[in-house]
Amino acid sequence: MNEAADPSVRPNAAASGFIVKRDYNLNKNFPIHISRWMPSIYMEPFHWHTSFEVGYCIEGKGLFHFEDKRYEINTGDVFVVSHMEQHRAQSDPLKPCQFHFLKFDGSLIDGGENELLAPFFMKSPYFVNKIDGHLPAAVQIGALLRDIWNEMQEQERAYTSMVRGLLLQVCTHLFRHYAKEIPMEEWTRSLQAYKKLQPALGLIHQQYDEPIQLKDLAASLSLSTSRAYHLFKETMGEGFKEYLTKVRIHESKKKLSDPNVSITEVYLSCGFQGHASFYRSFKQIVGMTPKEFRKYMLTL
Repeated sequence: MNEAADPSVRPNAAASGFIVKRDYNLNKNFPIHISRWMPSIYMEPFHWHTSFEVGYCIEGKGLFHFEDKRYEINTGDVFVVSHMEQHRAQSDPLKPCQFHFLKFDGSLIDGGENELLAPFFMKSPYFVNKIDGHLPAAVQIGALLRDIWNEMQEQERAYTSMVRGLLLQVCTHLFRHYAKEIPMEEWTRSLQAYKKLQPALGLIHQQYDEPIQLKDLAASLSLSTSRAYHLFKETMGEGFKEYLTKVRIHESKKKLSDPNVSITEVYLSCGFQGHASFYRSFKQIVGMTPKEFRKYMLTL
């Protein structure tokens, strides 16, 4: 399932004005980034982000994989990437797809606790990542992403205020669309559980490089360790240890992109205590070893 692409045969997407979609460190003062992206025609490894993403297919065809879900890509389609959800896309070799892809931190939307962010952390079986291009929500979101792209490129005076306003509209259209698709009781339950879990998620993302334990999460939530464990699993769709490991691997991928940092320095700075556990977790989650991943990233 985690087939690694052969970097020796990847096309040079940058030559056409598009870029390979990589992990961007969002600016702390204005944590939002938009790119034009052309997925490779070769199957690449799964990846994920701690921020939120929305993609709009400008043209072309392809396939989008979200863990065990698979969707066809067509011009005009919108895709929503949930928090920490593994995903990858592949272009049709005869008609490669091209995207506007927006990545942002939830803090831009009223501090990150607004209900408009609900579509980005839904773990409901009713959730569908794709919004078909013929639907009004997709048309409206596509136009808004084009406006955000233009604002970010031109950066005229007060462009950050304009982009915030456009982002709020994107999230509002997503909220209205999914509120119609997901049963109200499921929507309310997921939203309340996620808000309740916020202190624990904040602890993980701020202290992933430290030896965090379940009792620390329980204390941050004022719950017993048993209740904290079940709340985390029910809300995030995976256990605390699995989630923490994914966050650590995500951070290690960023650092591996720097060839001047040794692999030992990378895993020690990301909370791993030993070489073996780091390599085992990295290969299991990313689909290649840290050395292979570093070599792969240096070819992009």
